Amino acid sequence: MDRLLRLRNNTPRQSTKPRRGSPSGSSTRRGVAALVGIGSLALAGCSAGQGQSDDDVITVVTTTATYADVVEQVAGDRIGSGVEVIPVIDSPTQDPHSYEATPQDKLTVRDADLVVLNGGGYDAFMEDLAAETDAPVVDAVEVSGLEEATDSAGGHGDEHDDEHADEHSEEHSDEHGASSGHDHGSFNEHVWYDLDAMGSLAGAVAEELGALDAEHAEVYTGTADEFRGSAEELHHRVTELELSGDYLATEPVADYLLEDAGLHNVTPTAFTVAVEDGTDASPLVYDEVRQMIAGDDGADLALLAYNEQTATGQSDDLRAEAEGVDLPVLAYSESIPDDQDYLSWMSENVDHLERTLGKSTAPTDNSAPTEASGS
Repeated sequence: MDRLLRLRNNTPRQSTKPRRGSPSGSSTRRGVAALVGIGSLALAGCSAGQGQSDDDVITVVTTTATYADVVEQVAGDRIGSGVEVIPVIDSPTQDPHSYEATPQDKLTVRDADLVVLNGGGYDAFMEDLAAETDAPVVDAVEVSGLEEATDSAGGHGDEHDDEHADEHSEEHSDEHGASSGHDHGSFNEHVWYDLDAMGSLAGAVAEELGALDAEHAEVYTGTADEFRGSAEELHHRVTELELSGDYLATEPVADYLLEDAGLHNVTPTAFTVAVEDGTDASPLVYDEVRQMIAGDDGADLALLAYNEQTATGQSDDLRAEAEGVDLPVLAYSESIPDDQDYLSWMSENVDHLERTLGKSTAPTDNSAPTEASGS
């Protein structure tokens, strides 16, 4: 079917950034101690200077490569000279929900100068590790204010608590107060698909980096402002689509983006819960979703949102059934592709949404290949 649009496949991101506390660094420090012990002050002095240089590097540890990229955008030219970023999970095949921290992960977080995590239960292992360190922690869910909007049962009139949020953030939280999985009575923790939330996150990261490195605080603030501005422009593109209609989702990862575009998630709660728990939906629930795709129950769907990164037998079957009735299928990924940054990834998601539903708010790039299922 020519209406199935795929985002490019993900491959594990290969991090080239050195980890603090590497074996070579440890042996150097042991060598310095030995030289000091035998009175070799000259060499000890040189080694002490080298150690000071290591201490000058701010180590930021993030849960995933997606958050590592946002931090790198804020750090700008300081990456490689004053800031290093280490994602604990650097592979799209790892699910933060079920990830178990290794001893090395614990050491990495312990030695961090700043920790950036998703929160909201998405990366509970990281929340546990962060609780054991004295380093400041930036929690994307807390910064977004979206969870509070959910708890307010509609969110209208609620204040956006994040001090870094822009002037539109309260309105944005209100918009999601009764949606983005909120109809299911629970909070949707996939906040990186919310462009305003990531703009606020960039501001929070800049503030913490500035506190750790006052000399370059204005640099971090400037790059964060640029990031936020680009995110706001992209968010404006999304809202200008002014779409309407319902959609089903194999997993509620992209809900914030789709609902900002005007769509509404009608996926049965029991199906979403099963997916989030890593199990198949019951035959009764699965059949309900199949009937919605077929239109047997009167459902008039705009599309099926398909997470190709965590495909299961049931989700693949649902995609095939959607193709069979010419229901548009929007394929997306849960984590950032290796060859893109956060903003280009989200821009591509918007491009694919526009093409899927045949409505665009931006000039079509005829040079960009579109992958679709043949029909």
